[in-house]
Parts: sequence; C-alpha cells; structure tokens
Amino acid sequence: MLNILPLLFAVLAPVPTPTPNVPVYSGNPAVRMAVDARPLGFDADGNARWLVVSKFFDAGGKPTEILANSNLDWVSPHASFVQWQTRIRYGQPAAIVRTRRNGPLSLLVRATQPKLPSVRVTTNTRYWSGPRVVAAALGPDMVQIGWFPRAHRPVRVVRVDGRNVRKTVAVLHGPSSTYRDTSVLPGRHYRYLVYRSGRPPVTLPVVTTPAAPPATKIANAGGKGMWLFFSTSPLDDNYVGKMDPKAIVAQAVHAGLHYVELRTAYGAYWQVTPQAKPAIDAIIDGLAAHGIGTIGWTVPRAITFEDLAASVRTAYYRTPNGTPLAGLAVDLERGDEFLGDDPHGLPALGTYMRRLREALGRKYLLVATVEDPYLEHLRSAKYPYRTIARYSSVLQPMSYWRMMRRKPTTPVEVKILLRGSYDTLLRDAGRKIPISIGGQTTAEGRNGNPPADEITASLQISQELGAIGECFFDWDGTQPYQWDALANYRW
Repeated sequence: MLNILPLLFAVLAPVPTPTPNVPVYSGNPAVRMAVDARPLGFDADGNARWLVVSKFFDAGGKPTEILANSNLDWVSPHASFVQWQTRIRYGQPAAIVRTRRNGPLSLLVRATQPKLPSVRVTTNTRYWSGPRVVAAALGPDMVQIGWFPRAHRPVRVVRVDGRNVRKTVAVLHGPSSTYRDTSVLPGRHYRYLVYRSGRPPVTLPVVTTPAAPPATKIANAGGKGMWLFFSTSPLDDNYVGKMDPKAIVAQAVHAGLHYVELRTAYGAYWQVTPQAKPAIDAIIDGLAAHGIGTIGWTVPRAITFEDLAASVRTAYYRTPNGTPLAGLAVDLERGDEFLGDDPHGLPALGTYMRRLREALGRKYLLVATVEDPYLEHLRSAKYPYRTIARYSSVLQPMSYWRMMRRKPTTPVEVKILLRGSYDTLLRDAGRKIPISIGGQTTAEGRNGNPPADEITASLQISQELGAIGECFFDWDGTQPYQWDALANYRW
C-alpha cells in the first residue's frame, strides 16, 4: 500500500500544482465550501473506502461549480491513503480515503484556490454496511480476496472449484488484509472461504474468471507510432467533442503509422465515457480498417485493485464492431500525479507491472513506458528498471531529447542521445528485451518542437540500434512539417 504513515501523523494527499489562473466557474464565484461524503464500501485490497466530494456556493447561497484551476488539500490523521480524484470523474474536486483501521475516520478539506474556510467531515467504519470480505477476479489468471479490518492473527483461505474440490490455497501469519490467488484458470468458477481467528468463517459468492484476453504480439508495438489522448471537459483543447475520427485516421495513414497509443484510463478513472465512446470507437475501427493497431494506454496512480482493474479493462476493450486493442502500454512515472516518490513510489513501479502480468498471463503484450535512464541520469536506485523489465514485453523510454536539454539539439546530437538512451536502458533492464523509443514532437521544454531533420534522425538511429519502433509524443503537439517527416520515412 502506498503512502502508509503511522496513525499519529496526518496523511496529506498530493494534488496537481495549480495554475496561476483564477478558478473558472459555471455560475458565480464561490464564497463557501461544503462536502458530500459517502462510504464506497470494502474492497478486494482489504480497505474501507470513503468518497468525499466538494461543493461550492456563491454569495447568494446558490450552488456554483468550479470547472478549472481549483486547488484543494485533503488531510486525514486516520487514513492509510488519501488520493485526490480528477474533477471530471465526480463532477467537482474529490478524494477517496482508504483505511485498514476499523473505527472513527475524519478528513479535513482545505481550499487554497479559491481561498475558503476549511471543512471537516467524519464517519465511523464500524457502522458501515456491506460485505467486509470481498473476492473479485482481476483477470483470467488472478483472483484477489480482501478482508476488513486487517487481521493480526492467522488467516486461512480455502478455494472450492467448479467440481466442488476444496483446497487450502493460503495460510497467512501476522498482519494481513489480502491474498492474491494466481493459480486460477481462465473462464472458470471459484468459491472461497476465509477463516480468521476469532471470527466466524466467511463463504464468498462465486467468482468467475474472464476468458483469456485477445491474442497480441510484440510486433504490434513496432514501427512508427503516436500517442493520442483526449479530455471529456469542453474547456480543454483536446476535448473529445472536437475530435474528428476521420481526420485522425487520415493523418495516421498519411504518416504511415503502424499503431496509435490511445489513453483509456487515468488511475481508476475510465476515460472512455458514454460521451466519448462513439468517437473513440470510430477511431479504433477506422485505424483497423487501414491495418493500423490501437494500443490502450493507461496512467497508474496507485497499486490498488480498482486502478489495476482499469488497466485490465483496457486489455479487454472491443468496439461494438468487435475490433480489439493491440496491447496495453502502461505509463510508469514517479511523482505526485503518478505512483509517487520515495520511499513507496519506486517499488510501486515494478509491483504494478508484476500484478498486471499475473492478472493477464504471460503472453499478453505489455509495453512499459519508462523514464529515460540516460537523459534523466537515473540508475536502479532511483528507478527499478530490472524489475519492470522482468514483467514487460517491451520497454519504451520517454526519450524527449529537446525537453531534457538546456539548448536546442541538432540531428547529430539526437543520434548520440538516443544511442545513450537505448544502450543504458538495455543494460539496466538486465536482459535482452525489445525496446521502442519514445520520441518527441511536442514543444515540451524550453527548446520548442524538434525540426523535421531531428524527427528523421531519431527514426534513423532507432532503426540502426535495433529498436522495434518509435512512438512520438504527442498527437496534438505534432506540427504539419513533423507529420510530413514521419510520412517521408518508411518503417
């Protein structure tokens, strides 16, 4: 579990750095804040989960909504983990509080932008309703069982299969709150019994594992690719309502792309909402009609069942026409908006990939999008490349050469830098693993968009080094002359 602190200390949920702009309202400016709080129940991680959503009122007492540029802190002295949620997911700024402690739970909500009086809300998990022992399939090869509160005495987990054969699959000693059964098979029915010292045994409802995910291959992540992400907020430039699927497909065909990495989830927030689904399905189907694959792209934020389930859901996604995705790319980054920093965030990078591999099986295409060890001067002490490589099919370093340099680069320098990135990553991976370079087209950093000759140079050196492909970040930031450079290079 990430960010677990002793109960004597407050848990402060990291939030994105606010922009200097004032809040954008749908209505009048807020002068007062309140919150709505409700239990989300108990999960397969052995947590009690509590949702807290902010709401705002204007000077006349009427509700008003903040559409952008707010900043709230969420502080709890009792929780093991507090995670802010995207505004779009719950309509207004929100947080999910997780705890393995049975009893009183409180949360202080501080609004720093706009500056408003703080609000404190409380609950008590002892009085929550709902099952406190939960089992759910994460994928075809894993069932996870969680119990609340945390057990400090032995726990025995018994599995009963479809032939009514009972088997003790685990006996856990010491503090425990979850067990992952990775000896299950796809498309089977299982029932679990959990025996905890001092408590009545619990018989759980039948759990059915899904069938194996669609067949994939490493070559799906080869050749030229492009990252594409969208927003479901009308305020954003990449709002899904502004997307033209036919134009996107035509651009991909013109550039000779082999695949597109399309973001489907940010943490546990599933971005392919009913509003977005028609456009996203049209893009996936349109690309497939031209032999261009779509690899699902997710951004993990925590090693939780809910977060992992969004990635697994991506692997199973199909359009109404039956077009599957070509694989799953997982964006493994450090920092408050991702899986965190020292001491818990670094191991989480590798653990997330291990859990996905356990859930989806050995054959499914998992692309690990990793921070560049050469350009960022990273070593294993700061990033677990070897662990990530152990559970990945392909490594994809974010080799954004202009973003990482103080001065603009030249084509010759691009080749030198990418050679360093490739060689360093292959060494740190600890095994021979396919690598697809993550290239730059956007103006990220101080040096602006890479010119066409640098795009060409990056493709040339990627092929010379033996990379299976190069995927560029990102679609909306790619300029016409860069699209032409991609089109003129055959891969």
